[in-house]
Amino acid sequence: MRHSLVHRLAGVGFAAVLFTIAAIPAFADDFGKRFTIDIGPAFDASTTGDANSPPPAPLFGVGYTQDHPVADALVLNYGLDFKIDPRTHLYYSHDVFVFSIGRILTAVPGGAIVFGTFFDRTDTIGINHSFGHGLLGKIYYFDHERPDVTGLCNNQIDCPNAANHEVSNPDSIDEHGYGAGLSYNVGPETRIGNLFTVGVDAKYVPRPNVGPAGFALNGLGAYTGSGWEFPYSISMKLPIVPSHTFIPFIGYERATVLFRAESSEEMYNQTNFGIVKVFNKNLLMSLVDVNFAECRCSDTVPPPDNVRFSEVLLKFDYKTAL
Repeated sequence: MRHSLVHRLAGVGFAAVLFTIAAIPAFADDFGKRFTIDIGPAFDASTTGDANSPPPAPLFGVGYTQDHPVADALVLNYGLDFKIDPRTHLYYSHDVFVFSIGRILTAVPGGAIVFGTFFDRTDTIGINHSFGHGLLGKIYYFDHERPDVTGLCNNQIDCPNAANHEVSNPDSIDEHGYGAGLSYNVGPETRIGNLFTVGVDAKYVPRPNVGPAGFALNGLGAYTGSGWEFPYSISMKLPIVPSHTFIPFIGYERATVLFRAESSEEMYNQTNFGIVKVFNKNLLMSLVDVNFAECRCSDTVPPPDNVRFSEVLLKFDYKTAL
């Protein structure tokens, strides 16, 4: 009897919901159309020449592994967009980046270090707004983690202890914080946007005033606690081929990170070039060559070595409304 009553009440409630939705079909239909799903499978393949090069004599090797010694992985990126009004959108994105850095000879006395494959992920939620005339703004929260490094436990979430059990790593990246950004788009329109795009962000990363045990000094000599980052970028489309659906592009970015276990932010110079194929308004494919090198304004390894990598990305981007 009790179950029957519960089922009846549930049925009445469900019917009431359906009736309400049926009574306002225009609203329900419009609300669903405000959502856009973005699905982006990608294949990351390292082209870093010495990512797994053997140690030169008489150095010993550190971090050499048979588990993905060089990055070559299929990943799935995705996102969700909700249109608040024609100029304002709420968005969420989940991005995975896989890479292998070059061999380092100066960080460990007598040793040559390789790391295998890095698996990084970044989750972002925010609001963007078009001010018109090519000016876009955004505010957001981001969380950057490193689930795995196949060769050495380097800034990843968990590491094996002496008993080979996974435990939380106090030196994990754990870079999370808040940001605001502006981008300006100018020039003739292409199928993937204006000819030129310039962007700058201000990111605030809250951290403890005292660093974790074993934090890296990065050449600074002191731990700075919370801090600001100011990454920026510029990109240009190059519609130099006869087809309007094949669009070459080139770009530069000053990338920054402020990890929990490092005294100061790291800064990197990133260049990329590639080509986008536009299949239709919902589906794009891109082939991108990425080159990434540490800026000497924030040393993380002793010179003349530096943190660097290069790779090729094959990406698909499919967007559809609900």
